[in-house]
Amino acid sequence: MKLPTAYDHGGDPRDYVVHLYGDTAAVTSRVTDHEQFRDSDIISEMRRTETYVKQNGSWLLIARQWGMLPVNFRKPVAVDPRTYNGYIGQYEWRPGLVDTVVVKDGKLWSQLGEDEGEYLPLGSDTFVVKDDLGSVTFSRDARGHVTDYCYHRVDGQEIHAKKIK
Repeated sequence: MKLPTAYDHGGDPRDYVVHLYGDTAAVTSRVTDHEQFRDSDIISEMRRTETYVKQNGSWLLIARQWGMLPVNFRKPVAVDPRTYNGYIGQYEWRPGLVDTVVVKDGKLWSQLGEDEGEYLPLGSDTFVVKDDLGSVTFSRDARGHVTDYCYHRVDGQEIHAKKIK
């Protein structure tokens, strides 16, 4: 089948690791796949694992598995950094686990336990951390003060964190 000229596809396999076990080999690699669909450029990060056995002096592929690697490709929107001051505070996930939200160098940051990440704005009161697939949406009371946020996990589950300071 001939693909239309508007179609573009390319892959970048790398990071090969080979483990030999007698006449069996396990090979893993990482692949970045680029595909174009009309007006969308889609990038997929995948881990590939292949298993080979040696038969009659040749390696025979007996199994292949691909798995998508979670990568966040969301693009932040421009906002006035002065709006970040309303989010500053501490948000309790559960007793003993508190997210401290601060502004550093004109950027909004989260410190949750040992993890620190910059909150990147996606829209009104919604943010994402670059290395996280979930998102955070802050809630406001009738006077416009931030009262809590909801962390939306990528699997659809939610964690509600109340502003305690």
